[in-house]
Amino acid sequence: MDDGMEVLAKIPNPNAGPRFLTTASEVATRHFRLTGMIQLCEILDLQIPRIYASSSDSSNAVGAEYIIEEKASGKPLGSVWYQWSRDSQLDMIAKIVDLERKLASISFPRHGCIYYTADLEVHGVASESLMPLLDHPILQKFTLGPLTEARHWDGARSKMSLDRGPWNNTLEYFNALGTNEINWVESYAKPRMNYRRSTERPESPDDFLSLLTRYMQLAPYLAPPTSRSTNVRTLSHPDLHLDNIFVNPTTKEITHIIDWQSASVSEIFLQRGVPPLIPRSANDGSDEAMEGGLKCDGANNRDLRPGLMRHYERLTRTSNPRRWEALKDDRISALTKPASLICGAWDRADVFSFRHALINIVARWETLFPENRPCPVHFTDSELELHGEEMELLEGLGTIMRELEAANMIPLGGMVRPENYEHAQYVNNFFKEEFISLADNEHQKALHSKVWPYQDV
Repeated sequence: MDDGMEVLAKIPNPNAGPRFLTTASEVATRHFRLTGMIQLCEILDLQIPRIYASSSDSSNAVGAEYIIEEKASGKPLGSVWYQWSRDSQLDMIAKIVDLERKLASISFPRHGCIYYTADLEVHGVASESLMPLLDHPILQKFTLGPLTEARHWDGARSKMSLDRGPWNNTLEYFNALGTNEINWVESYAKPRMNYRRSTERPESPDDFLSLLTRYMQLAPYLAPPTSRSTNVRTLSHPDLHLDNIFVNPTTKEITHIIDWQSASVSEIFLQRGVPPLIPRSANDGSDEAMEGGLKCDGANNRDLRPGLMRHYERLTRTSNPRRWEALKDDRISALTKPASLICGAWDRADVFSFRHALINIVARWETLFPENRPCPVHFTDSELELHGEEMELLEGLGTIMRELEAANMIPLGGMVRPENYEHAQYVNNFFKEEFISLADNEHQKALHSKVWPYQDV
């Protein structure tokens, strides 16, 4: 600005979800008030950039929905995290646990996104009041409405009348995901080749519909009992990765938490588990990974995982027991996996992962449900054999990809700097040919060639 003040202006990215709902929900969530006219960031002491102006109506003078907000002060945590001492990192983990505790201190009556009631009424969007569980007159201005997460609105879904919430319970949510996907598959899915299998028979949408039918049969069993505290619905940040946390490099205090877009209210057991800033795999920061050449911003990240993870778990156990209950129960991860993978599984060509999650539940049924409840679905030997073929191929491919990442040759996802592109392309082509050479015959070589993740376009 003319006086030197800096602000951030945001307009909708086409891949972020529905423009009106995404903007309206983010503004309402960040303005959400609990007592009098106190903002969420004030009542909970959350460091959220202040919104100076906004509009969720694209007929404005700008010609687009927009948010004008305070520029986050400090630096992204990712730019300094790996230079910090262990004590400083542990102290930051404590701050993140405290943030999660504050968000979990408020429970909501339903699962959905927060909006201003007036915004949804103008557009005729169905919503549910926050009353009576949050019984305060000021809350009449707010309501719970549909989810804005992009996966519920991708492609043709944006034009379909799907159930995107809000929902009164977890079974409603799980059933909606299945019904939505069935409706999309019946309208848009087409037969295609599955190059991970030896068979030359095209993969049919009916194969996926068969999986969706079994998912719907399993849905009543996938949520913890309603008596469990993990069924409490709370607001959560959608993605607490290193660059969404801004800090003062000198004091090492959090200055702002950004990227509240698509934040929603949901059952605690459905929320993201350990924050992404904490290494979770056994090799993250391990000696083996370091010897393989894995570096994080040039810093020694040796043995980060055990200390940071244990510290996070210890603090969560004492200060946020409901979240701890969800994290420690390994049954929850298995039972909620299908719901996390179902949306868009066909059009993103990842039916395998969804099928694998269902097969895992069936295989572990007696352990997951020791009360001798009969499993309502099953998989044939033929289905399991074809799935095993895919799994064998993907496991071999995954090993190569992880080794390339550990050797600092090609990062997972394939994103490289322009100056490194030619070298990465050479490495990619070399290991692609090596992978193809592992095939036993010409047909398998063709399959290996087609499943390699980084192809020429």
